[in-house]
This record gives sequence, structure tokens and C-alpha cells, in this order.
Amino acid sequence: MVQVTRRELLKGAAALGAAAALPDPLLRRADAQTTQKRELIWAQGGDVSKFDPHFSTSSNDIRVSFNIFDNLTSRHPDGKLYPGLATEWKLTAPTTWTFKLRQGVKYHNGDTFTSADAKFSIERTYDPAAKTMVATALTTIDQIEAPDAATLVIHTKKPDPLLPARLAFYGGQIVPSKYVQAFGNDVFNSKPVGTGPVRFVSWVKDDRLVLEANPDYWGGRIDVDRVSVRSIPETAPRIAALLKGEVDIITQLPADQGERVTGNASTRVAGALYAGLYVLAVNSKRPPLDNPLVKQALSMAIDREAIVKELWRGRGVVPNGPIAKGDNHFDPSLPPLAYNPGAARDLLKKAGYKNEEIWIETTVAYVSNDKQMSEAIQGMWKDVGVNVKLEVIEYSVRAQKNREKSFKGVFWSDPTSTLGDPDGMMWRLLGPGGPQDYWRDARWDELGSAARFSVDEKFRAEAYREMTKIFLEHLPWLPVIQPYEDYGIQKYVEWTPNPNQQFELRRFNFKLRRA
Repeated sequence: MVQVTRRELLKGAAALGAAAALPDPLLRRADAQTTQKRELIWAQGGDVSKFDPHFSTSSNDIRVSFNIFDNLTSRHPDGKLYPGLATEWKLTAPTTWTFKLRQGVKYHNGDTFTSADAKFSIERTYDPAAKTMVATALTTIDQIEAPDAATLVIHTKKPDPLLPARLAFYGGQIVPSKYVQAFGNDVFNSKPVGTGPVRFVSWVKDDRLVLEANPDYWGGRIDVDRVSVRSIPETAPRIAALLKGEVDIITQLPADQGERVTGNASTRVAGALYAGLYVLAVNSKRPPLDNPLVKQALSMAIDREAIVKELWRGRGVVPNGPIAKGDNHFDPSLPPLAYNPGAARDLLKKAGYKNEEIWIETTVAYVSNDKQMSEAIQGMWKDVGVNVKLEVIEYSVRAQKNREKSFKGVFWSDPTSTLGDPDGMMWRLLGPGGPQDYWRDARWDELGSAARFSVDEKFRAEAYREMTKIFLEHLPWLPVIQPYEDYGIQKYVEWTPNPNQQFELRRFNFKLRRA
């Protein structure tokens, strides 16, 4: 039984390795670009689906949006909060935060950034009529005031010590109120305007996005004139483009291909343990996935250790629940999620499972190794008697299904811990009205709501322990791996990855080494 599972795992990995076996002439060095290069090209596994930062939390989108737009606060790769469009902030009452805003900042269209833009942007995220994808990110807010152009006052419903951290990630990107209100969401999405270090030039779907350096960026002009983003879904061509010097950075570098990159004279690998998890999110409203026993069986049937070892070459951690290692309130006493195919069969029998179809809807390179992991898990589930179907869907289809909450089975998601705290991951996504609200439990909801407003960390720890216990019974996600996020980079590029997938090209984080 284990041998069959391992063969499924190795089949995908071996095929990938063979496809990536490039002839030696393709390994020529790209050193000639180090002195005069004025364009940075990065290649990622999927195209952009949305430019409007309030309508997507997908990694392929946020790599772009976090460079076109700025937040009030900024979380750097060292995990600390720094000033962004806000220069300072302080708690002026138990439920009141006051932010002083940066003056003289211009949008890419020439409009001046003011507190009115910050107020509009933040209120837009949780406006029910807007139907954003970040609706749960900032719902601790009660009301916002903009007493003058340089001041923003945010009143929260209850004490919220995490508010400055919330504003550094999803939902916190500031958009130009006049432009959005004058032209509407569709025009804004097609021609995005922000205050960030790069500005939108052109986009050809499934081919290339072109951005140019913002010459007047408040944080200082970045080290190139132009940035291009290429969509290269298949891993082997993406690596080939790096090794040939056609691109400067590639995302989603599989662990088993790291040696090819480090073995090339002109390229290197940069990585960090991901501040989040790779999970199979579950549409728990769709039978038989509405039965917790079925989901427990599916979880028991996944050999996560084999996935980490065979597909990730050890570059990952087996999760023990819905909280990522490194997060506040991660419980190291919990054992890794168990692999027990015999128990999985017993649970399916106990659940009254009648061979109903269970769909895995996977993408190719939405997250690293998604298709290969899907094929491996499909084999594992078949081994315990699950009638599992695998469907490969385009990234744009996945984005639409995500917005509509219309997945028909399980699907890959990479929930990011935006706050270094469970409130910024499992509650943000799985809470009432969240992007992955396919399941509800009254006690879980009660605890999550109380924990996010509490300043008592002991209470919060107890709440998240109980929430984890409920989660492991109902499994709205099937956590699979906490991976290392690896990137392939030309050696002349000096860039440090952020564990939370913020792909920032700012002067504090990026420059080209000159010869």
C-alpha cells in the first residue's frame, strides 16, 4: 500500500525532473547583464487575475499589488512593522488609534494622497455592497474620521491591539478615492493607480505585465527603470528561463530543483519558511464533505511525511493544526497530523460513505507542487476506497470560483498568516463571511470573535486551543504542509524574500549589484 503511494509521489517528481533536464547550451551565464541592466523580469506560476488589491488575496496577484500600492504600515522581512503611508501611530484611547500620514505623496496619476483616501480605502474593504475579497480583514473597525488631510482616526468596536498590523497586509492597501469614484471599479481594475514604487504600463493576459519605476516615489526610486512580470505556469520552462538569463527571479521553485539553480554559476536560491500553510480547502456544504467523519478519513489518508520527503526534499514541516509554526499561539505540544490508512477506511465505513465522487480541483503552479501533490493525494485516497476525481483548472477559473465560493470539492489554498497570529489567518479566512466561509460552528465563531478583541493573551491562547480542537474535528481545511518558499534568483539581484509572500521591490529590500 505504501509502495503504491510512493510511486504516485515519485511519478510526478520524476517527470518534472526529466522535463527540467536542459541541454548544456542553455546553461550559459547571464553575467553580462550586471552592469547596464535597467529592467527586472520576474516569472511566476500564474497570471494576474485582479489588479484591484481589495478583490484578491491570491499570491500571484499580491506580488504585483504590494508594489503598485502602499499600506499605512509595512511589515518587512524581519517581521517588524515600519512606517508606510503613515509615519507614526499611537493608541489615544482604549478603542481609538490615531495615525499621522505622510505628506507630499502623489498617486501615479498625479492626485495627492490624503486622509480621505485612507478612509475611503479602508471603509471600502468591509462595505457589504462592495463585496470585496478582504471583507473580514478590518472588521474590528467601528468608524473612521479624517479630521484633516494628514490625520486618520480609527475607532474600533472593542480594543484591538493588532490594528496597526492588520493595516500592513490584505485590505490595508490604499487606493485613490477620486479616481475610483469617478471611473468605477472596472476601469480602476484595468488601469490601476497607486502610490507604490512601480506604476502600471500595460498587460497582455497570459503573457506579460509591464510596470515602470515611479520616479517620484516617496521611499526613493527603485534600482531599475522597468519591471516585467511573465506568467510561466510550467516549472521546467520557468527554471529554463532563469538559467538562460531571460528572467531575473522565478517564484515557486520546487525543492527538488534547487540544486540545478545553485549548481549554475550565475544563479542562487533564496527562501524562507512560509508564514502560513498549504491546505486543501474544503467545500463543507457539499455532500459527502458535509460529514466530518469523511473529512477526518481524507486527512488520515494523506501521507504528509512522504509528501515532505519525496516532493519537497525535506523543505517543509508537517502541520499539527490550523496555526502555522512560528505564529503566536502555535501549540508545539500537538502531534503532527496523523497518517493512518486503516483508520481512514474505518471512518469512511462509520460515516456511511457510499462511493460518492470527491473532486480535487487543482491548478498548475498556483502554489508550488500543487498538481504533483494532487496526483499523490489522489492515489492515497483511492487506496482507502475514495472515489476521487482530479480536475486541472485554469488560474482564472480558480479565481472566479474563489470569488463565487463555487468549488465542488477540495481545492488548493495557501492561507498566509498576515499578522503572525491566528486572527490573521484561520479567522480571517474561515470566519463568518470570510473568503472560505463554507462551514460554521457556533462555538468556534464565539471563540474567534472573543479572541480577536481580547488583550488577555492567556485567554486568547485558551480560545485558540479550543478552536483548534473544533477545527480538527470538522476540518474546514485539510492542512498538508508548511513549506519553505523558495525563489531562483540571478546572483546580481540582491533581494530578501518575505515569509508572508509580500514580494516587495523597494529600496530597503532590493537592488542590483553593479560590476
